[in-house]
Amino acid sequence: MLIYASRFLRKNRPPMIGPDVYWVKTTLAKLALSPLDDSTWEFDTQLEAAVLRFQRLNNLITDGVVGPSTFRALWATAISLSHGQGLESKATDYPNVLLHVDGGRCLLHYFLNGHLEESYPIALGSPNALTPCGYWQVMSKEVDPGGFFGSRWLGLSIPFGAYGIHGTNNSDAIGKRVTHGCIYLLNSHIEALYPHVPLNTPVLVTGPAATGRMLQPGVLPGRDIQRVQSILQTLRLFEQHPDGRYTAATAVAVFAFQELEGLEPSGNVCPYTSEFLEKAYDIACGSIRP
Repeated sequence: MLIYASRFLRKNRPPMIGPDVYWVKTTLAKLALSPLDDSTWEFDTQLEAAVLRFQRLNNLITDGVVGPSTFRALWATAISLSHGQGLESKATDYPNVLLHVDGGRCLLHYFLNGHLEESYPIALGSPNALTPCGYWQVMSKEVDPGGFFGSRWLGLSIPFGAYGIHGTNNSDAIGKRVTHGCIYLLNSHIEALYPHVPLNTPVLVTGPAATGRMLQPGVLPGRDIQRVQSILQTLRLFEQHPDGRYTAATAVAVFAFQELEGLEPSGNVCPYTSEFLEKAYDIACGSIRP
């Protein structure tokens, strides 16, 4: 399923903190839906209330969680507010600096004036949370964002969730597809790269891409079905072994999940249901990593 999130931003204990939360907070402040508190990047009760107001105004599911649907609406609003300034590249100008995220080899290539200057090993999104391929731009920069974000943050203009290139001290993750969609570099590497990457730098992401299909009885077995079964098993709605086959028991479990979430119950998994499944899974597991 074509579902992106980076991470589902929400009220949590411990609180979710980071530049992605701060971007949501500043965008909602520009809409006069929340006062801007520069002293905290924390997803607090005040921010949850602002998210709920935004969701109601935009006819979104009012759950106080910033997932792909809410983020896309926020992103469209931010583009409208800024009239696209600084968020779209000029096709006629070859960029002085270009970053190429090579998902096939788990490398980030830094080009200057068309010449490869350096390549850094990276961690990328897991098979269940792929880093979105495409041609993006650096829309924000932060020094010492802390927590999961390491020593530097480069926020990307991806409209499916709060994605970024950021640091980590977890060397075991580098070279693997283990993140929730963000791109990790070792702190020492992103500290070396950071001064050379201005705002609006284009970022080309290539590699494995998410493809979606409607999941329903009769479709060919696959890893996407197995993922749904595993989530439903975690939510205690599916008791059988996740075998990747869309069985009658799988359809019954999906139907029950849709009823619990207030969705139109069909027993089939469309992208909308898939987003709710991923959100429920993150909340059930307490996952807050980017």
